[in-house]
Amino acid sequence: MKQITMKGLMNLLGLMILLGMIIMAITNPLTIDPTIGIYQNEKAVMKGTKILKFAIFLLVSSFTYFLLVQLYFSTKMGRKFFFIILIILAIASPLVAIYLER
Repeated sequence: MKQITMKGLMNLLGLMILLGMIIMAITNPLTIDPTIGIYQNEKAVMKGTKILKFAIFLLVSSFTYFLLVQLYFSTKMGRKFFFIILIILAIASPLVAIYLER
């Protein structure tokens, strides 16, 4: 039996999270009513620029995740870059969230 490496596990986890977010975006507007009927809630459907922004978010976040996994498992210098990028993201994320909330 082939054993999976930590890098392979992290890549598999990232793929599952990415696919889960895509499936969530597709199935989120679907609702089940008391008579076990499935209908689509029009208020929850993403349209136009919202779907484009979500797709860009998915691309950027998946690229960042897989880049960080690759950096962490490449070399010692890559691991240093990994922690530097992680610190920058940890500082920038709350600042961007506060800025976007205004």
